[in-house]
Amino acid sequence: MIRKNKLHMTLLLCAAVLCVAANGSVVAQYEEPEASAPAEMVEAEADGPDAGTGLPEDMETGRDGEEDAARDNYVPLYINGALHSECLVIDGVSRMSLGRFATLAGLSFDGFSIGGLTPQLAESGEYAVVNGRYFYLPDGLYELGGELLWPLSAVAKIFGCSVSWDAASGSVNLDLTDIEPLESGETYYDEQDVYWLSRIIYAESGNQPLAGQIGVGNVVLNRVESELFPDSVFEVIFDRSYGVQFSPVENGTIYAQPDEEAVAAARLCLEGYNTAGGSLYFVNPDIGAGYWFAANLIFVTSIGDHDFYA
Repeated sequence: MIRKNKLHMTLLLCAAVLCVAANGSVVAQYEEPEASAPAEMVEAEADGPDAGTGLPEDMETGRDGEEDAARDNYVPLYINGALHSECLVIDGVSRMSLGRFATLAGLSFDGFSIGGLTPQLAESGEYAVVNGRYFYLPDGLYELGGELLWPLSAVAKIFGCSVSWDAASGSVNLDLTDIEPLESGETYYDEQDVYWLSRIIYAESGNQPLAGQIGVGNVVLNRVESELFPDSVFEVIFDRSYGVQFSPVENGTIYAQPDEEAVAAARLCLEGYNTAGGSLYFVNPDIGAGYWFAANLIFVTSIGDHDFYA
């Protein structure tokens, strides 16, 4: 049986050790059992197949125990364009253990570190930090047969690999031609953007779930990209072209010290993770003029206490 692992349940983490990330957040570092056989780890972010695998007959045998229960979730896995084996897809997301990915990519793996990099998992299980870079894991990790399965797209991104889903053939394609660790967070993030983005996120949505905090950050970054607003995070937050845009600027809470989750949300936004689509506005309808937004803008989504509009 496949079991969803929200990583705050530390009993599911083998040899868990607390460690502190560079930004001061407390994360859990775990040891993952090595995979027993080569396999792939790619994330299919499009619709996953749910009607059989379409695998050659010789790939349909040899699984037992918990893996039998997930048999229909296996799809063909192509490596560098050639059919290699198969990949597990759960809820439309291709998943794999770090050990199996290391085997496929020819990387070292000692149960903690892969290719010399040690993933650090947030206690909430909603994101991971690798080499100072942040990876969003909204569904956490999954445990299957004693192994923790990561979204393949997340692991592939760590090493600059290309992953794609072929809807026509119902297969996952992983390009391992060039394996190179991602640029470190120390050089990747613009610290001024992190500074101000984390503060507006904390002031506006510090009491909201991580997805909602990311949504607020998305609104700021969407405005940076829009021709209707200024061209930097700082300028968008302090924009007064049509009056004060964000109440924390007016009441001074923009200067409050953000907590570690707000800082993580800011970095996740800067990585490109998006929970609010193309939204340019958000409002808490219980305390704001939600009726005006609903009458004049296009509703996108609701996350926590906020409604998002474009």
